[in-house]
Amino acid sequence: MLAAMLSVGFWVARWIEDVTVRNTANATALYMESFIAPLMQDLATQERLGTAERLEINRLIKETALGERVVSFKIWREDGLIVDASNPDVVGQRFDLTQNLRLAWDGQVRADFDDTRDSEDAAENALGVPLLEIYSPIRELGSGKVIAVAEFYEVATELKDDLIVARLSSFAAVAAVTWAIGLTLFAIVLRGSRTIDAQIFALRDMAER
Repeated sequence: MLAAMLSVGFWVARWIEDVTVRNTANATALYMESFIAPLMQDLATQERLGTAERLEINRLIKETALGERVVSFKIWREDGLIVDASNPDVVGQRFDLTQNLRLAWDGQVRADFDDTRDSEDAAENALGVPLLEIYSPIRELGSGKVIAVAEFYEVATELKDDLIVARLSSFAAVAAVTWAIGLTLFAIVLRGSRTIDAQIFALRDMAER
């Protein structure tokens, strides 16, 4: 029962974390794509963004309400080229595509919570704060073809606290149910044991007579 409790507790906690991270990522991706996608349509035919578009993207991210939580961003081409980023040192560099980037190029919104171990994440990792890393596909207007992937790093201190509370709550609920089942089984076994003891006593009494 203890092994079952731990297994179910970990599964429920993991499921809550996945759903929370995914929903947060979808909301952020939808919000950001509505602002940024129109400025990135040139990537359907060009490899790089123009200076004006890059300046406008930086302005939008800094001046929107969500931009207050976004500490860093990168715009990826399919070959691993970073065409724009809040950190100018990585612009123009190529990196190996991670699994999340590949899935984003397939049209999926992906997210990682507090995982900045990739080689291109050195600057974000140095911040020392929990981050929600969101990969949002940018589509060409009209055709729907994915022409770039926008990667955002959102400060996730509140999300981390919420996930801790959710994990503790899920474990507490599973532990309470397990405890109730354990007490019920104990009561059943105790009653059966007493019945057997009474029967043995009765048999001994009969044998003595």
